[in-house]
Amino acid sequence: MKIKRTYTRTEADLYNILLDLNYSEPYITIEQLEQATGQPKRQLAPVLGDLISKGKVLAGNEEVLDGLVHTYTPIVARGQAYGYPLDYYTYEEWNLFAL
Repeated sequence: MKIKRTYTRTEADLYNILLDLNYSEPYITIEQLEQATGQPKRQLAPVLGDLISKGKVLAGNEEVLDGLVHTYTPIVARGQAYGYPLDYYTYEEWNLFAL
């Protein structure tokens, strides 16, 4: 039996921003989310934590050219998190995953 998860408006809004950013940016950091939302880290962190615990965001350290960064990636269909979704989906198809 599939469990239906519910999301607050704040969670849905942040997830949708993350989804939009992720289409062309594989390494999304909290600083990028601060810029995109206009909200400080202290407001974003608990919402990201809720999305992580609900299985909608993958968070972790990734090695990039500048070193190790902590990134956030939206989880979409069948529990997949894509670093380069533009290789698999059109922008319109990708936005169908929005909450």
